Amino acid sequence: MKMISAIIRSSKVENVASQLKKIGVSGCTVFPVRGYGEEWHLYEPLIHGGHHKLEAIVEDAQVQGAIKEITEGAWTGMTGDGILSVFELDREVHIRTKERLA
Repeated sequence: MKMISAIIRSSKVENVASQLKKIGVSGCTVFPVRGYGEEWHLYEPLIHGGHHKLEAIVEDAQVQGAIKEITEGAWTGMTGDGILSVFELDREVHIRTKERLA
């Protein structure tokens, strides 16, 4: 299993999450973030509407599809489109059931 973490424009979150659901990603976590990248500008959140971080745990077979959906769904071609990272997931435990999944 893998953890996909993506920083994307706030205006693209709904579209990206919807596309992930369509390809079978069972859930994701989304929260607003602040920070800076290569092109830091004090007023960037006002210009671009801010960014959100989207995290999803996916099966190995879903990784390429999820990357494709996120990059295509979040793309505008402008500076500040975001960044995506994929991490190896060592363990997953459902807290309610204490069931270890990975």
